[in-house]
Amino acid sequence: MEHIANSVEDAMAKKYGLAVGQSEPEEESYDENSLFDIALNPTGDDGSSFRMQNDPAAPYQRKNVTERKGAIDIRCTCLDVIHGLLAPDNYEDRATLIVLKFNFDSRKRARRIASAKISLQFSSEDPGNGDPEVYRIAPFESLAMVPTTSLEEKAQWADFKLGAPPFAGFQAGTELGWERTVISEITDATRIIGTMDLRGRNYGEPNGVSWTLLENETQRTGVPTVLRTAFLLKRRNDAKFRCTVKLDVNVDFRSKLERMIGGKPKDDPVLFDPDMDPTNRLEAYDILNLEAVDLERISGITLVKYYDGAVKHI
Repeated sequence: MEHIANSVEDAMAKKYGLAVGQSEPEEESYDENSLFDIALNPTGDDGSSFRMQNDPAAPYQRKNVTERKGAIDIRCTCLDVIHGLLAPDNYEDRATLIVLKFNFDSRKRARRIASAKISLQFSSEDPGNGDPEVYRIAPFESLAMVPTTSLEEKAQWADFKLGAPPFAGFQAGTELGWERTVISEITDATRIIGTMDLRGRNYGEPNGVSWTLLENETQRTGVPTVLRTAFLLKRRNDAKFRCTVKLDVNVDFRSKLERMIGGKPKDDPVLFDPDMDPTNRLEAYDILNLEAVDLERISGITLVKYYDGAVKHI
């Protein structure tokens, strides 16, 4: 990998005081709307069968994974793709850092996204090279956000018949009873669960990752509008690999759940080439020590955004 070799040369020069002339790389501008536009339509909607393909002239790390428009838009943007080494003292373990941002937007007031599941699967283009291993992800495991407490009031009816003891002998069949009100305290929250998974096989290290987003069911607030994920892949070599993306979303439309299905992937997988230069859109990463990157710091969750500058005084 040429960019890794250059970094090794720079590191050696700094260590031994050698002067290496190197111009500053031109900073790449970041367009957050440039990659992974995913919008799901109800099954059978016009445009739901639209398929994105890899550009024959530039097939690797393509920007648009899929483009489908509807009442629910799901947009995924690739913020960074960094190929390098897992640790500076280990040239055997290659690594790739990928940062994705998902946006979940409803274009109609009556609709909200009640839950969403994102599934990614990584595999080598050549099966003989082995699949990349999902080494670390963020967000990871189960997270609860903005817990709420509410009171639920239920009426319960207890009855008995006069014909039963101690009123034996009465045959009127009259039912007596009383009603009582039970008040329960319910705690709920918006939840996100991140896991590293085995996909397509039941052996070896995880080759997939998934995130499940669940709304606060009591408050019906919908899933977070923005989810930024970060994950580190461990590779055995510099072989090219691919990623298959699947989404399954449930939408509440006027109190009626309408299932939004990503279904089996209709789009070409996203292809990755470890020989490509790092994007460094969010920050400059140390490609010789990707294991040191704090994934929790660069990941994030946003429930909703408010714009405070809407009122102007003249």
